[in-house]
Amino acid sequence: MLLLLIPAAGLAVAVGVLFGWRWVFAPLLGWVLLTWLLGSLRALGQDAKAPGMPAEDVVATPVAAGERTLFWCEECGTEVLLIVRGTSRAPSHCGQRMHERTEILN
Repeated sequence: MLLLLIPAAGLAVAVGVLFGWRWVFAPLLGWVLLTWLLGSLRALGQDAKAPGMPAEDVVATPVAAGERTLFWCEECGTEVLLIVRGTSRAPSHCGQRMHERTEILN
């Protein structure tokens, strides 16, 4: 791998001197942005799959009538009302887990 870098660096310097450095830096910037974009998309997709989490066999049950469970996002303030609990995990929003708040109704 290192042996390929030496001719590539020489070619980059030659292209930069002869045609201008934008022909060297533009493809490098494009590669960096594409790598960052694909990494971000992979991170979002892995959060939904959660490969390290054990499979849960939980039957969806309605929430008790005497309480109200809300999930809220600390980042943007979005609140989600829980009607049926299908899993014990909190949903994700803005790239992080939401916080659970249970209110007991009178």
